[in-house]
Amino acid sequence: MNAKRDKKILIVNPFGIGDVLFSTPLIEAIKSESPDTYIGYLSNVRTAGVFLSHEKVDKVFIFEKDEYRALWNISKLRFIKKLYGLLSDIKKEGFDIVFDLSMAREYGLFLKLAGIRQRVGYSYKGRGLFLTKKIALERGFSDKHMVEYYLGLLGLVGIEQPKCPRLTLYISGQEKERADKLLLDSGIGVDDKFISIAPGGGKSWGGTSFRKQWPKEYFLEIVKSVLKRTGLKIVLLGNGADKPICDYIKEQEASCVNLCDETGLLTLAAIFKRSILLIANDGGPLHIGVAVGTKTASIFGPVDEKVYGPYPVSAENSVIKNDQLECRPCYKNFKVPACEDRKCLEDISPERVLNEVMRILQG
Repeated sequence: MNAKRDKKILIVNPFGIGDVLFSTPLIEAIKSESPDTYIGYLSNVRTAGVFLSHEKVDKVFIFEKDEYRALWNISKLRFIKKLYGLLSDIKKEGFDIVFDLSMAREYGLFLKLAGIRQRVGYSYKGRGLFLTKKIALERGFSDKHMVEYYLGLLGLVGIEQPKCPRLTLYISGQEKERADKLLLDSGIGVDDKFISIAPGGGKSWGGTSFRKQWPKEYFLEIVKSVLKRTGLKIVLLGNGADKPICDYIKEQEASCVNLCDETGLLTLAAIFKRSILLIANDGGPLHIGVAVGTKTASIFGPVDEKVYGPYPVSAENSVIKNDQLECRPCYKNFKVPACEDRKCLEDISPERVLNEVMRILQG
Protein backbone atom coordinates (compact mmCIF):
# COMPACT_ATOMS: atom_id res chain seq x y z
CA MET A 1 0.00 0.00 0.00
CA ASN A 2 1.36 3.39 -0.93
CA ALA A 3 1.31 5.76 2.07
CA LYS A 4 0.69 8.73 -0.25
CA ARG A 5 -2.77 7.34 -1.04
CA ASP A 6 -3.62 6.46 2.55
CA LYS A 7 -6.13 8.75 4.16
CA LYS A 8 -6.03 7.65 7.79
CA ILE A 9 -2.98 7.27 10.02
CA LEU A 10 -2.87 6.59 13.77
CA ILE A 11 0.08 7.46 16.01
CA VAL A 12 0.46 5.66 19.34
CA ASN A 13 2.62 7.14 22.09
CA PRO A 14 1.85 6.22 25.72
CA PHE A 15 4.75 8.13 27.24
CA GLY A 16 5.28 11.59 28.79
CA ILE A 17 4.91 15.13 27.50
CA GLY A 18 8.42 15.36 26.08
CA ASP A 19 8.09 12.10 24.15
CA VAL A 20 4.74 13.15 22.71
CA LEU A 21 6.12 16.51 21.62
CA PHE A 22 9.07 14.70 20.03
CA SER A 23 6.52 13.00 17.76
CA THR A 24 5.00 16.25 16.49
CA PRO A 25 7.53 16.55 13.61
CA LEU A 26 6.22 13.15 12.50
CA ILE A 27 2.72 14.64 12.28
CA GLU A 28 3.98 17.64 10.36
CA ALA A 29 5.87 15.41 7.91
CA ILE A 30 2.79 13.28 7.21
CA LYS A 31 0.63 16.35 6.62
CA SER A 32 3.29 17.96 4.44
CA GLU A 33 3.37 14.86 2.23
CA SER A 34 -0.43 14.49 2.11
CA PRO A 35 -2.43 17.40 3.59
CA ASP A 36 -5.72 15.48 3.41
CA THR A 37 -4.48 12.62 5.59
CA TYR A 38 -6.70 12.03 8.63
CA ILE A 39 -4.55 11.68 11.75
CA GLY A 40 -5.54 10.05 15.02
CA TYR A 41 -3.39 9.99 18.14
CA LEU A 42 -3.47 7.62 21.10
CA SER A 43 -1.91 8.97 24.29
CA ASN A 44 -2.37 8.91 28.04
CA VAL A 45 -4.69 11.40 29.73
CA ARG A 46 -1.86 13.65 30.94
CA THR A 47 -0.49 14.27 27.45
CA ALA A 48 -3.79 14.39 25.56
CA GLY A 49 -3.90 18.17 26.13
CA VAL A 50 -1.09 18.57 23.60
CA PHE A 51 -3.65 17.87 20.87
CA LEU A 52 -6.68 19.81 22.13
CA SER A 53 -5.87 22.70 19.79
CA HIS A 54 -3.60 20.86 17.38
CA GLU A 55 -4.52 21.90 13.86
CA LYS A 56 -3.31 18.64 12.28
CA VAL A 57 -4.68 15.98 14.63
CA ASP A 58 -8.28 15.01 13.93
CA LYS A 59 -9.07 12.69 16.84
CA VAL A 60 -7.48 11.74 20.16
CA PHE A 61 -7.87 8.35 21.87
CA ILE A 62 -6.91 8.01 25.53
CA PHE A 63 -5.33 4.87 26.95
CA GLU A 64 -4.40 5.20 30.63
CA LYS A 65 -2.28 2.13 31.31
CA ASP A 66 -2.49 2.30 35.10
CA GLU A 67 -6.27 2.61 34.94
CA TYR A 68 -6.54 -0.52 32.80
CA ARG A 69 -4.16 -2.44 35.09
CA ALA A 70 -6.21 -1.48 38.15
CA LEU A 71 -9.38 -2.55 36.38
CA TRP A 72 -7.80 -5.91 35.50
CA ASN A 73 -7.15 -6.52 39.20
CA ILE A 74 -10.72 -5.56 40.11
CA SER A 75 -12.62 -7.32 37.35
CA LYS A 76 -11.29 -9.15 34.31
CA LEU A 77 -14.68 -8.82 32.63
CA ARG A 78 -14.81 -5.03 33.10
CA PHE A 79 -11.26 -4.78 31.79
CA ILE A 80 -12.17 -6.73 28.64
CA LYS A 81 -15.29 -4.62 28.07
CA LYS A 82 -13.38 -1.34 28.44
CA LEU A 83 -10.53 -2.47 26.17
CA TYR A 84 -13.02 -3.82 23.62
CA GLY A 85 -14.76 -0.44 23.60
CA LEU A 86 -11.50 1.39 22.90
CA LEU A 87 -10.47 -1.03 20.15
CA SER A 88 -13.94 -0.78 18.60
CA ASP A 89 -13.68 3.03 18.52
CA ILE A 90 -10.31 2.77 16.81
CA LYS A 91 -11.55 0.13 14.36
CA LYS A 92 -14.51 2.32 13.34
CA GLU A 93 -12.07 4.93 12.04
CA GLY A 94 -10.62 2.51 9.49
CA PHE A 95 -6.97 3.49 9.93
CA ASP A 96 -4.64 2.34 7.15
CA ILE A 97 -1.35 2.74 9.02
CA VAL A 98 -0.32 3.03 12.65
CA PHE A 99 3.01 4.36 13.86
CA ASP A 100 3.37 2.43 17.11
CA LEU A 101 5.94 4.29 19.23
CA SER A 102 5.29 2.21 22.36
CA MET A 103 7.95 -0.48 21.76
CA ALA A 104 5.67 -2.84 23.70
CA ARG A 105 4.35 -6.14 22.37
CA GLU A 106 0.80 -5.71 23.67
CA TYR A 107 0.17 -2.48 21.77
CA GLY A 108 1.01 -4.20 18.49
CA LEU A 109 -1.45 -6.97 19.31
CA PHE A 110 -4.22 -4.52 20.24
CA LEU A 111 -3.66 -2.56 17.04
CA LYS A 112 -3.84 -5.75 15.01
CA LEU A 113 -7.13 -6.59 16.73
CA ALA A 114 -8.31 -3.07 15.85
CA GLY A 115 -7.93 -3.99 12.17
CA ILE A 116 -4.95 -1.79 11.24
CA ARG A 117 -3.07 -3.67 8.53
CA GLN A 118 0.17 -1.68 8.43
CA ARG A 119 1.74 -1.48 11.88
CA VAL A 120 5.04 0.40 11.88
CA GLY A 121 7.50 0.86 14.72
CA TYR A 122 10.71 -0.09 16.52
CA SER A 123 11.12 -3.70 17.59
CA TYR A 124 12.91 -3.27 20.92
CA LYS A 125 14.58 -6.55 21.91
CA GLY A 126 12.26 -8.45 19.60
CA ARG A 127 9.05 -7.07 21.07
CA GLY A 128 7.74 -5.96 17.69
CA LEU A 129 6.18 -9.36 17.03
CA PHE A 130 2.91 -7.86 15.78
CA LEU A 131 4.48 -5.06 13.72
CA THR A 132 4.36 -5.49 9.94
CA LYS A 133 7.18 -3.03 9.23
CA LYS A 134 9.85 -2.47 11.82
CA ILE A 135 13.36 -1.37 12.68
CA ALA A 136 15.25 -3.61 15.10
CA LEU A 137 16.48 -1.93 18.27
CA GLU A 138 18.56 -3.98 20.69
CA ARG A 139 19.48 -1.14 23.04
CA GLY A 140 17.74 2.05 24.09
CA PHE A 141 17.94 5.25 22.07
CA SER A 142 21.49 6.54 22.24
CA ASP A 143 23.14 7.90 19.10
CA LYS A 144 20.73 10.60 17.92
CA HIS A 145 17.75 12.61 19.09
CA MET A 146 14.37 10.99 19.73
CA VAL A 147 12.85 13.21 17.04
CA GLU A 148 15.18 11.65 14.48
CA TYR A 149 14.38 8.14 15.68
CA TYR A 150 10.66 8.79 15.21
CA LEU A 151 11.19 10.39 11.80
CA GLY A 152 13.28 7.39 10.80
CA LEU A 153 10.08 5.32 10.61
CA LEU A 154 8.73 7.41 7.73
CA GLY A 155 10.92 5.66 5.18
CA LEU A 156 9.20 2.36 5.94
CA VAL A 157 5.99 3.70 4.38
CA GLY A 158 7.46 5.85 1.65
CA ILE A 159 7.15 9.27 3.27
CA GLU A 160 10.05 11.72 2.97
CA GLN A 161 11.68 13.12 6.08
CA PRO A 162 11.34 16.89 6.61
CA LYS A 163 14.42 19.02 6.01
CA CYS A 164 14.07 21.27 9.07
CA PRO A 165 11.96 19.43 11.66
CA ARG A 166 10.86 21.22 14.82
CA LEU A 167 8.48 20.60 17.68
CA THR A 168 5.01 22.10 17.35
CA LEU A 169 2.32 22.96 19.85
CA TYR A 170 -0.80 24.84 18.84
CA ILE A 171 -2.44 27.16 21.39
CA SER A 172 -6.00 28.40 20.99
CA GLY A 173 -7.00 32.02 21.48
CA GLN A 174 -9.03 30.95 24.49
CA GLU A 175 -5.96 29.45 26.20
CA LYS A 176 -4.00 32.63 25.49
CA GLU A 177 -6.77 34.66 27.10
CA ARG A 178 -6.72 32.40 30.16
CA ALA A 179 -2.97 32.85 30.45
CA ASP A 180 -3.24 36.63 30.10
CA LYS A 181 -5.90 36.75 32.84
CA LEU A 182 -3.90 34.59 35.22
CA LEU A 183 -0.87 36.80 34.74
CA LEU A 184 -2.85 40.02 35.00
CA ASP A 185 -4.50 38.85 38.23
CA SER A 186 -0.98 38.24 39.53
CA GLY A 187 0.20 41.74 38.67
CA ILE A 188 1.82 41.03 35.29
CA GLY A 189 0.39 43.18 32.51
CA VAL A 190 0.32 42.43 28.80
CA ASP A 191 3.45 44.51 28.17
CA ASP A 192 5.42 43.28 31.19
CA LYS A 193 8.49 41.15 30.59
CA PHE A 194 9.00 38.14 32.84
CA ILE A 195 10.95 34.91 33.23
CA SER A 196 9.24 31.56 33.79
CA ILE A 197 10.84 28.97 36.06
CA ALA A 198 9.74 25.33 36.21
CA PRO A 199 11.75 23.86 39.13
CA GLY A 200 10.06 20.44 39.10
CA GLY A 201 9.19 18.16 36.21
CA GLY A 202 10.11 14.59 35.37
CA LYS A 203 6.71 13.14 36.26
CA SER A 204 7.12 10.29 33.76
CA TRP A 205 9.81 8.93 36.11
CA GLY A 206 7.23 8.59 38.88
CA GLY A 207 8.73 8.36 42.36
CA THR A 208 12.26 8.88 41.05
CA SER A 209 11.53 12.22 39.38
CA PHE A 210 13.75 13.92 41.98
CA ARG A 211 16.75 12.42 40.18
CA LYS A 212 16.13 14.81 37.28
CA GLN A 213 15.62 17.90 39.45
CA TRP A 214 18.21 20.53 40.29
CA PRO A 215 18.08 21.32 44.05
CA LYS A 216 15.27 23.70 45.05
CA GLU A 217 17.79 25.72 47.07
CA TYR A 218 19.73 26.40 43.87
CA PHE A 219 16.56 27.53 42.09
CA LEU A 220 15.92 29.91 44.99
CA GLU A 221 19.40 31.40 44.52
CA ILE A 222 18.70 31.88 40.81
CA VAL A 223 15.41 33.64 41.59
CA LYS A 224 17.12 36.02 44.02
CA SER A 225 20.05 36.67 41.69
CA VAL A 226 17.92 37.28 38.59
CA LEU A 227 15.64 39.63 40.51
CA LYS A 228 18.66 41.57 41.75
CA ARG A 229 20.49 41.65 38.40
CA THR A 230 17.57 42.35 36.08
CA GLY A 231 14.53 43.50 38.04
CA LEU A 232 12.41 41.23 35.82
CA LYS A 233 9.37 39.54 37.25
CA ILE A 234 9.55 35.80 37.83
CA VAL A 235 6.73 33.27 37.53
CA LEU A 236 6.94 29.80 39.11
CA LEU A 237 5.11 27.06 37.22
CA GLY A 238 4.47 23.33 37.28
CA ASN A 239 1.87 20.72 38.16
CA GLY A 240 0.59 19.51 41.53
CA ALA A 241 3.65 17.34 42.21
CA ASP A 242 5.87 20.43 41.88
CA LYS A 243 3.88 22.57 44.33
CA PRO A 244 6.05 21.92 47.41
CA ILE A 245 9.11 23.12 45.49
CA CYS A 246 7.39 26.24 44.15
CA ASP A 247 5.84 26.99 47.55
CA TYR A 248 9.28 26.76 49.16
CA ILE A 249 10.71 29.30 46.72
CA LYS A 250 7.72 31.62 47.13
CA GLU A 251 8.02 31.50 50.93
CA GLN A 252 11.67 32.53 50.71
CA GLU A 253 11.17 35.16 47.98
CA ALA A 254 7.72 36.71 48.20
CA SER A 255 8.15 38.95 45.16
CA CYS A 256 7.95 36.08 42.66
CA VAL A 257 4.59 34.93 41.30
CA ASN A 258 3.58 31.35 42.09
CA LEU A 259 1.15 29.88 39.54
CA CYS A 260 2.13 26.27 40.14
CA ASP A 261 -0.81 23.87 39.74
CA GLU A 262 -3.06 26.67 38.45
CA THR A 263 -2.79 25.95 34.72
CA GLY A 264 -3.68 23.24 32.27
CA LEU A 265 -1.11 22.12 29.75
CA LEU A 266 -2.03 24.62 27.04
CA THR A 267 -2.43 27.55 29.43
CA LEU A 268 1.03 26.69 30.72
CA ALA A 269 2.26 26.71 27.11
CA ALA A 270 0.67 30.13 26.57
CA ILE A 271 2.45 31.54 29.62
CA PHE A 272 5.75 30.10 28.42
CA LYS A 273 5.17 31.68 25.01
CA ARG A 274 4.83 35.09 26.64
CA SER A 275 8.00 34.58 28.71
CA ILE A 276 11.29 36.04 27.55
CA LEU A 277 13.04 32.97 29.01
CA LEU A 278 12.20 29.62 30.61
CA ILE A 279 14.54 28.09 33.18
CA ALA A 280 13.74 24.41 33.73
CA ASN A 281 14.93 20.93 34.53
CA ASP A 282 15.02 18.15 31.97
CA GLY A 283 11.33 17.34 31.53
CA GLY A 284 7.99 18.11 29.89
CA PRO A 285 7.84 21.84 30.75
CA LEU A 286 11.18 22.38 29.01
CA HIS A 287 9.96 20.82 25.78
CA ILE A 288 6.69 22.75 25.93
CA GLY A 289 8.77 25.93 26.08
CA VAL A 290 10.89 24.84 23.13
CA ALA A 291 7.79 23.90 21.11
CA VAL A 292 6.24 27.37 21.52
CA GLY A 293 9.50 29.13 20.60
CA THR A 294 10.60 30.42 24.00
CA LYS A 295 14.29 30.77 24.80
CA THR A 296 15.30 28.14 27.37
CA ALA A 297 18.04 27.41 29.87
CA SER A 298 17.78 23.80 31.01
CA ILE A 299 19.66 21.76 33.59
CA PHE A 300 20.40 18.13 32.66
CA GLY A 301 21.58 15.44 35.06
CA PRO A 302 21.42 11.69 34.36
CA VAL A 303 19.77 11.96 30.94
CA ASP A 304 21.63 12.42 27.65
CA GLU A 305 20.65 15.79 26.19
CA LYS A 306 21.78 14.65 22.73
CA VAL A 307 18.88 12.16 22.76
CA TYR A 308 16.28 13.83 25.00
CA GLY A 309 17.32 17.47 25.04
CA PRO A 310 15.85 20.58 23.38
CA TYR A 311 15.26 20.10 19.66
CA PRO A 312 16.64 21.46 17.47
CA VAL A 313 19.88 22.43 19.19
CA SER A 314 20.43 26.20 19.17
CA ALA A 315 22.11 28.96 21.14
CA GLU A 316 18.66 30.03 22.34
CA ASN A 317 17.99 26.60 23.87
CA SER A 318 20.95 26.24 26.19
CA VAL A 319 21.70 23.01 28.06
CA ILE A 320 23.72 23.23 31.28
CA LYS A 321 25.28 19.92 32.29
CA ASN A 322 28.18 18.43 34.22
CA ASP A 323 30.76 17.15 31.75
CA GLN A 324 33.31 16.33 34.45
CA LEU A 325 31.67 13.07 35.48
CA GLU A 326 32.52 9.90 33.56
CA CYS A 327 29.29 8.27 34.74
CA ARG A 328 27.09 10.88 33.07
CA PRO A 329 24.75 10.30 31.29
CA CYS A 330 23.72 7.19 33.21
CA TYR A 331 20.11 6.81 32.03
CA LYS A 332 20.50 4.09 29.43
CA ASN A 333 18.38 1.34 27.91
CA PHE A 334 15.28 2.96 29.40
CA LYS A 335 16.44 2.23 32.94
CA VAL A 336 16.32 4.79 35.74
CA PRO A 337 19.75 5.02 37.37
CA ALA A 338 20.23 3.79 40.93
CA CYS A 339 22.68 6.58 41.88
CA GLU A 340 21.60 8.57 44.92
CA ASP A 341 24.31 11.24 45.32
CA ARG A 342 23.11 13.32 42.32
CA LYS A 343 26.53 14.89 41.77
CA CYS A 344 25.63 15.41 38.11
CA LEU A 345 23.08 17.98 39.30
CA GLU A 346 24.38 19.19 42.65
CA ASP A 347 27.79 20.08 41.22
CA ILE A 348 26.18 22.54 38.77
CA SER A 349 26.43 25.80 40.68
CA PRO A 350 23.77 28.54 40.69
CA GLU A 351 26.49 30.94 39.53
CA ARG A 352 27.07 28.88 36.39
CA VAL A 353 23.36 28.81 35.58
CA LEU A 354 23.08 32.54 36.29
CA ASN A 355 25.92 33.28 33.85
CA GLU A 356 24.13 31.33 31.13
CA VAL A 357 20.82 33.03 31.90
CA MET A 358 22.46 36.45 31.59
CA ARG A 359 24.14 35.43 28.31
CA ILE A 360 20.78 34.50 26.84
CA LEU A 361 19.05 37.64 28.11
CA GLN A 362 21.78 39.89 26.73
CA GLY A 363 22.08 38.04 23.41
